Amino acid sequence: MPKSFAEMPSNLLTSLSKQLSEMKVIGIFLTILTTIPHTCLSQCPNKCSRNGNCGPDGACKCSVGWKGGDCSIRECPMGRAFSDIPFAEDSAHRDVECSGRGICTSVGTCNCDAGFTGIACERNYHDLLHMTYASLAMCKNDCNHRGQCVSMRHLAETTRDHLSQQYAYDLVWDSEKIHGCLCDDGYGGYDCSLRTCPKGDDPLTTDGNLQEVQLLRCSATGTTGTLVLYFNGKPSKSILSSATATEFKTALESISAVGEVSVSYSEGTTLCRDDVINIASITFVQNFGPLPPLVPQSFGLEPSSVVEVAGDNSYGMLTDHNGIDYFAVKGNKENDECSNRGICDQGTGTCRCFDTNGDLYAGSDGYGNAGDRGDCGHAVTAPITSCPGDPPCSDRGYCDPVTKRCACEAGFSGGDCSLRTCKRGLSWFSYPSADNVAHDNVAECSDMGTCIRTVGECRCRELFFGAACEYMGCGGENNPFKSCSGHGTCVSMRELGMLREDSNGSPSPLIYGSDPNESMTWDADKIFGCKCDDGYEGYDCSIRSCPVGPDPLTASLNQVCSNHGVCNDEGKCSCFHGWGSSDGNGNFGSTMDCGHRLALRGYP
Repeated sequence: MPKSFAEMPSNLLTSLSKQLSEMKVIGIFLTILTTIPHTCLSQCPNKCSRNGNCGPDGACKCSVGWKGGDCSIRECPMGRAFSDIPFAEDSAHRDVECSGRGICTSVGTCNCDAGFTGIACERNYHDLLHMTYASLAMCKNDCNHRGQCVSMRHLAETTRDHLSQQYAYDLVWDSEKIHGCLCDDGYGGYDCSLRTCPKGDDPLTTDGNLQEVQLLRCSATGTTGTLVLYFNGKPSKSILSSATATEFKTALESISAVGEVSVSYSEGTTLCRDDVINIASITFVQNFGPLPPLVPQSFGLEPSSVVEVAGDNSYGMLTDHNGIDYFAVKGNKENDECSNRGICDQGTGTCRCFDTNGDLYAGSDGYGNAGDRGDCGHAVTAPITSCPGDPPCSDRGYCDPVTKRCACEAGFSGGDCSLRTCKRGLSWFSYPSADNVAHDNVAECSDMGTCIRTVGECRCRELFFGAACEYMGCGGENNPFKSCSGHGTCVSMRELGMLREDSNGSPSPLIYGSDPNESMTWDADKIFGCKCDDGYEGYDCSIRSCPVGPDPLTASLNQVCSNHGVCNDEGKCSCFHGWGSSDGNGNFGSTMDCGHRLALRGYP
């Protein structure tokens, strides 16, 4: 026998080399076979749909905008939920897909419920890319092209209240979600669909005959400084510190709500002085009743300047340099719609003056004489013999024998008591009463519906319901008893907190709205959401739920289809290759949750 390969015959050496090569190939093949179960099962499903990376544990790490065990499901934009189950006491409105008011489609877009819009159904007017679209859907009929559709935050930032005070509204959850109409002059209603009518003094009452007089003192040097005065929340044109009485009058009358005024100075012809104290007296000639005060805001006056206004009963006097006192006068004349002697036609903005029982009224000059105000403030016939209406006060009120003015019964209004009033509720959209405090003033139909005067009922905007339109309904329909797709219960935010369950399905209630005066939870009893029945989910309970379970690879709990399958429209999991139903703990079972790792045939 040869002692080495060198001594072996060449043919034997070739045969042995071939056998060794075959054995090496077989060894490699056996090695591959022994690793097949681990290698196959560690491959990520569907190669993560090319929308993510496959981790060493065989789990997909999805790219932004994708989700699911194989990264095949598009995510939808997120927004703060309008209604959801609280996550802590008095804490709710988390970020959720489609803001909890829409369904996420297969292409990653939100199919919003009626009345909601935006890429996340969030009604975000300040999203510049979607401003026009959002504003059209958020406000009814785009405010009928007679106003601007703005958010609560925008309203606070760009306007003022009737006392010309300005507050912030930027910390409350709804600051950029609740929108409403800021109507143009001459229009009103929650959607700016109503015309406003002239107001005036009742010509038959004699108790109130005082016109409003407000006073202003400006102490400043130089003649180039300017100031602006606000009235009823609206600014005047810029006023020069050297303005004459005529120039000052013109600037004030640039505010439409001011109407006509007369202006006089106590000293000289210049508004602001540094040598003497000039008192400017402003008399409101065609605007009646107690009026809000003028509020000064200086632009360009030197820091030592002083501008003060006496315009109400708490501060109604100014004194000049001679020690002479000047007193403001609080107006007390009526400022009634159609002077309480006619009915407003809200379609045209004109007063239909009464002509009943032989008594006739027409437009006045504001002082009981004939004029062109269109306010029914002139009694054409004299003497007036009875109260308006046929019969007087429409048999729905008391007729004052002296003033011939009707005092209507509860539930009725109008100069002749012929109109019905509607229920009132906390306003959905109005100016804040303090920083980050709103929804605390009462308005007819809660500023989210139109009062039908013939029957005294609110016609609410879609989505809102209640006698005063005081509730925001659940998804699908306004009627809370027919919503939630028949697979859930429509309840308030407060009730959603009390129905909360923990991850094990056990009751775990949380209080939402513990303090009725807390501005951050103003919606506790006003906004409703769906509490879905078992087996259903979605903002309107229209989606079938699939089984959930732990992901054996990542130990993540409560994953849809255990993160190893896709949920179909029937609420069933379609498991990825190599996965099947478990017992909830990774073993074979009947939960149909795709949480059990299947063994390949022939391997454990």
